[in-house]
Amino acid sequence: MAYEPKQFAGSHCGCRYQQDYRPVLGRDGKKESGTLEVMKFYYDGRIRFEQHCYGEAATFVFGVWCDGMDPDGTLHWSRPKAGYYDEQYLPKKLTKVGEDGSLYFDDGIFPWKLADDFTEDPRWGYPKWKVALGKLTGKGRK
Repeated sequence: MAYEPKQFAGSHCGCRYQQDYRPVLGRDGKKESGTLEVMKFYYDGRIRFEQHCYGEAATFVFGVWCDGMDPDGTLHWSRPKAGYYDEQYLPKKLTKVGEDGSLYFDDGIFPWKLADDFTEDPRWGYPKWKVALGKLTGKGRK
């Protein structure tokens, strides 16, 4: 099956897909913290991966933009010139789309479920006015 990033972006600015909370156990075996991995697909075809940390020090950990996705689902990540990122968390290839619309990467068994169909994402350059203008000028069309 051929994949196109825009098909996962919804009808507004974009869609956020995420994996379930995955706890990290401390030395004492109790839940210490966890991470949340997020994939964002935007109306113009851009893709972004983000990792967030949960627990007492909940925060944004890192984010990476994708240069593109091949029709077979292979993702091409932009390596940041500065800052922290951990390549082991980056999905390599979209391998399946479930009947419910969940995404599966790298032949994994855990789904990335649709969490939000957002209208703007100003932190990453998508304020409402830019989304509206982009859609009017055809940037969001296939």
